[in-house]
Amino acid sequence: MANLDNQVKKIKALVLDLEKDSNPQSQISLLQELIASAEACKKHLLHIENLQKQEKAVIHIDNVDLQIEKISEEIFLYKSVMVKNYYDGDYLERFSEIRTSDLKTSGAFDIHNRFWKAHEVCGGNIFATVPLALIEDGQSTKLQRLHWDPVQVEVYEIINDVQSKLSRGQIINAVEKMFNHYLLVRELCGNIMMVLHYKI
Repeated sequence: MANLDNQVKKIKALVLDLEKDSNPQSQISLLQELIASAEACKKHLLHIENLQKQEKAVIHIDNVDLQIEKISEEIFLYKSVMVKNYYDGDYLERFSEIRTSDLKTSGAFDIHNRFWKAHEVCGGNIFATVPLALIEDGQSTKLQRLHWDPVQVEVYEIINDVQSKLSRGQIINAVEKMFNHYLLVRELCGNIMMVLHYKI
């Protein structure tokens, strides 16, 4: 997503320059650059949309193909963060305390912990979630009253052995280019790398 963010910033800067400039020749040049940047953004977004529609996808990173295959779609409960820059200060620590309190209040704390002990989180931008199928209706109702929302989650398996060829950071960067809201997890019992794509 960083590439897209940079393109959007460039478009904004070009628009500002265009508004300030009164020379027709340089305005034409700025407009041509603006059109090219907008086309690059459109191409990037269409590529992401196309990848997300596929059951299987291959992303080429540093001479290695990252292959993913959709294996299921599940409903998870998810609590969103309330700030944009959640890494600033101690927000995530406070959010973690709220998550723990919510889970204990609902009675889903042990189930949540058992699930996440079996699935190592390697990266992503989801900080409070649990599969709906694992918890009882009463627990789900209590969590939803505490602002945990049901969300469709596509589960993708990374089907080739990229862990020996790519760093975890490279894999995370590739997944970030495909999905806005995701978790990269490793199922411990089978050593299976998976991507959980939250359709938020």
